Amino acid sequence: GRARASAEMALPEIAAAQIAVTTIADAAAANPGWITALSKAMSTLNVPAPVIKYGHPAMMAFMVLGMGFPGAYIGYAGRTNPDKKDGVKQKQLHENIMTAFWLLAFIGGFGGTLSTAMQGYTVWESPHAKSALVVLALLSVNAFYAWSGFGGGDGKSRQKGRTTHFYIGVATMGAFLLHAGLGVAGLFE
Repeated sequence: GRARASAEMALPEIAAAQIAVTTIADAAAANPGWITALSKAMSTLNVPAPVIKYGHPAMMAFMVLGMGFPGAYIGYAGRTNPDKKDGVKQKQLHENIMTAFWLLAFIGGFGGTLSTAMQGYTVWESPHAKSALVVLALLSVNAFYAWSGFGGGDGKSRQKGRTTHFYIGVATMGAFLLHAGLGVAGLFE
C-alpha cells in the first residue's frame, strides 16, 4: 500500500528529472564547446540560481536605465542646446557615457550568453538573443559613425551626419526596449 503509493509518486518526478537532464545535455551539445566548458567551470563556483537567472537582466536594466537612456538624452540635449559652450560639454559627456555603455553592452551580451548556457538552454536561438545582436550592431554602427566624424566634410555635411547619428540612436534605444521586452517575456517561460 504505502510503499507502492510512494513509488508511484516518484515515477513522475524521475521522468521530469530525466527530461531536464536530456534537455540540458541537448542544449550543451548544441552550444559551442568553449561556452559549454566555461559554463561548466562557472557552475563549480556554486553561484546561486537566482543570480544566474536574474543577474543579467538586473545588471542590464541598471545599465540601460542608468546609462543608455540618460546618455542618449544628454546627446540630444547637447545637440539642441542654444548655449553652444554648454552644448559641447553635453556632447562630450554623451560621448564618454555612450562609449562606456557600448563596451558594457558587449560584456552584458557575453554575460547573458553565459547565463543562458548555465541554465541549460541553447544560446543565440531565442528572439531575445537575436534582438541582442541587432542592438549590438546598431550600437556599433552608430559608435563608429560618430568616431569617423559623422561622415566628415564641411559643417553642413557634419550636421547631416549628426542627424543620421540621432536617428540611428533613436532606433537603437527602440531596439533596446524590444530586447528588454523579449527578455522579460523569457523570464516567465
